[in-house]
Amino acid sequence: MNPLLKSFLFIIGGDIAIEVGRELLNSKGEEITDEDIAENIKERIKGKKDFEPEDEEILKVNTVRKTLYVLYSEKLAQFRRIRDKSTGWFIYFWWEDFDLIEELLFEKKRILQEKLRDRLEYEKENQFFSCKECEEGNINYTFEEAFELNFRCPECGNPLEVQENQDIISFLKTKIIQNRQITFSTED
Repeated sequence: MNPLLKSFLFIIGGDIAIEVGRELLNSKGEEITDEDIAENIKERIKGKKDFEPEDEEILKVNTVRKTLYVLYSEKLAQFRRIRDKSTGWFIYFWWEDFDLIEELLFEKKRILQEKLRDRLEYEKENQFFSCKECEEGNINYTFEEAFELNFRCPECGNPLEVQENQDIISFLKTKIIQNRQITFSTED
């Protein structure tokens, strides 16, 4: 499993997503059921000395199913379902769709860049106020909100003071530049 894929799987679902991803890759394009994935993981982990008690969660079929749905929602896995005629239950057959990982990462990067720029604009266009005296001092009010409150804290009645946000603006600018410089490579 290439490091980029492994990192992305870990970010979206932790160790279980890596294990499920490994099983999807091991199925070599063939469809595999969630029960088979859970069984294969159990077999692989059973003999390991570094097996931790919290790893028991990985061995549960429901955890595997939830992880598969997360991978599906991230467009990394696909499925088809059929109804078992004897039980009436659906059987899900899964396969990996990791070929588009670069495109998915670039899309996430684009969305992040958009959110950072929106937040930067919000910070630049607004003046913020907060109460220095009360415990709620971490609540910032925009100028309009502070105006509605007559520049008084709704909790303690003390005056609301202007908050400098130059540090936040600088931080956002740095993150925008860093995000722009990120590149992805799916090569091993």
